[in-house]
Amino acid sequence: MVEAFATMDHYADYCLEDFVLDARFQRWVRYPSPDEETFWHTFLAQHPQQTQEIERARTLLQSVYRRYESQLSDSEIDLEIQKLIARARASKESSAGKFTVEEESPAPKIISFRGQYGWLLRAASVVLVLGVAGWLWLAQSPKSAYDQRVAGQSLTEHTNHTRTRQLIRLADGSKVTLEPNARLSYPAQFSASKRQVYLSGTAFFDVAKDAKRPFLVYANELVTKVLGTSFIVRAPDRSARTIVEVKEGRVSVMEAANSPSHQLEASRELTGLILTANQKVIFEREQDRMVKTLRDTPEIVPSASQVPTFQFKDTPISEVLTELEQAYQVDILFDKEVLSHCPLTATLTDQPLFEKLTVICEAIGAHYEVLDGQIVVDSKGCK
Repeated sequence: MVEAFATMDHYADYCLEDFVLDARFQRWVRYPSPDEETFWHTFLAQHPQQTQEIERARTLLQSVYRRYESQLSDSEIDLEIQKLIARARASKESSAGKFTVEEESPAPKIISFRGQYGWLLRAASVVLVLGVAGWLWLAQSPKSAYDQRVAGQSLTEHTNHTRTRQLIRLADGSKVTLEPNARLSYPAQFSASKRQVYLSGTAFFDVAKDAKRPFLVYANELVTKVLGTSFIVRAPDRSARTIVEVKEGRVSVMEAANSPSHQLEASRELTGLILTANQKVIFEREQDRMVKTLRDTPEIVPSASQVPTFQFKDTPISEVLTELEQAYQVDILFDKEVLSHCPLTATLTDQPLFEKLTVICEAIGAHYEVLDGQIVVDSKGCK
């Protein structure tokens, strides 16, 4: 299949049908590669308003691939999807103004076909009857973790229906910035012993410090616990990934199912997987695992001390790395004895952290990698 890769902006106005038809989107759903994962996660970060459409299209395609991949080759499935969408469009145009759920597409009729082409019609019912069958299928799917948790509680819910961020101020002085399409549920007044909120979507939290009352954010399968700090939670409903990123301070992240709520609320200690400034955790739903790493673009952590200029002249690289470590509050592991004899002359004021590290390593023939939320610099010494 011949295709031309589109830019991210090309997908900004796509609807459910467009994503299902798109060859690049199909390949990402069926055979996700690191490059495609990066492309689509970056796209979602830049266009969060498309999260719902992408998740629905992805879920529908996954259903077809799981059901029919043993019967058809890759190219045959791609070809049939293209044909079926074309037929669906033609059928939609020819029956415009006459289509009704009751008269034209009762559920028993969709699922009762048998014979040589039964699988084709069942695939169409799952993927291509976008106006009816897809929505009915989604409506009958289990409630999201968010809906289950807020059900029956007396909470205030705020949904960001706009295309810009919205700021919410909570009763304790904490501030939550909601991305478009995100939902947040919270009590009008927190109790004397706990503060807990429920999130669907992406939000930035700036939590007021209160050592006596932990602040808990429930999002998908995860619960994030803090005493007072700033962090980001990315948790679209039914997303394959949930991400927690720390901007400043410390948070603990746990799977809610493995952490009884009464224990989380009663304890003032941060347990579970601890994250510090510029670290993040990625929860992979299908693998049921959490991966600790660094944020994509670590930021200098605000402090009372003067912001470093990162201008070096014959400065030992051991001191350069120590200055980076303190500014970004990340652990950088290196051989201090070896690198104390390697001078560096450079101005690294404007570069992001990882570009700074690349320049430093290229100067001495070293390399670095990120392991478990830390930076490890491997060097044999100066060139």
